Amino acid sequence: MSSPVLVPSLVETTNHIEPQRSFEFWRCTALAAFGDIDRQHPRERFSAKRLTVASTGWSLTHTVSSPVEVEFRSRHVDRNARGIVVIGLALDGIGYQEQNGRGAQLTPGDISFLSRNRPFVAGTQSAYDEIRLAVPRELFEAWVGDADAFVGRSLNPHPAGAEVRARLRSLANSIAWMSEDEAQAAIEGVLHLLGRLVDGAAQRTKPEEVSQAAVVSLARAHIARRMHDPDLNPRDIQVALGLSRTSLYRAFAETGGIAAAIRDARLDLARRRLEAARDDKMRIATIAYACGFTDVPTFNRGFRKRFGLAPGDLRLALP
Repeated sequence: MSSPVLVPSLVETTNHIEPQRSFEFWRCTALAAFGDIDRQHPRERFSAKRLTVASTGWSLTHTVSSPVEVEFRSRHVDRNARGIVVIGLALDGIGYQEQNGRGAQLTPGDISFLSRNRPFVAGTQSAYDEIRLAVPRELFEAWVGDADAFVGRSLNPHPAGAEVRARLRSLANSIAWMSEDEAQAAIEGVLHLLGRLVDGAAQRTKPEEVSQAAVVSLARAHIARRMHDPDLNPRDIQVALGLSRTSLYRAFAETGGIAAAIRDARLDLARRRLEAARDDKMRIATIAYACGFTDVPTFNRGFRKRFGLAPGDLRLALP
């Protein structure tokens, strides 16, 4: 009896590419189908690796990469292609996405949703590790719900989602060794769990919370996208999102305010970079400037207040 045919898989990496050419190689190969690709800090070293497992109608990728930005514009949408819904699981890094008038800042444990049949913006501000499962729209809707209600949104790492996250991790680790039938069954198992999760999330959310939560998620996505820009301020976010000043400030009133949200997002990114092995030789001031700070003493004071120790002491404490 012959062995079942495994699902086709491919591993791509920049390990064999000269450092000065690695980003261009990645942009023109692994990311060529995903729109306009850029990065915010061209002088920093770039490296990436991705596993892709794909069959008719669906694909799964597991990517570990330096930061990138993706703009999937109207010209990139294939009007004749079957609608694809992309379910993302952030494993590491700080990212963002915006689609269909919705947005989200993405941190480890978040589950996100995008569609390939309309424009979107996505990217990261730090090195990232993510799993993405792309499935046909009709399959997503059969197990989870109306795709248009999800695109651009994310589910925060609520304990109820632990089973979905664990199943996605397990799928990414094993799908390359599955047959077509085994992979299809495993994917439908993930979608079944996801459907149960989103039903529970809907029950936990009061109707009056939705609009304010939407303001917060869009604002945080915009902050994550532009936090490297030292000129970013609450007025910019208000104008970019078409919000009234009152709506924006009310949405962040219970969490310290919108200006504090910008500052804390920059500090969180700076800490992540200070802890990253790939940035251990980078000067603290360089990291501070890359995260949108213009004044190192102010950065140091804010860092100590938020985390209880100075940036240099954090580095000394790392193993």
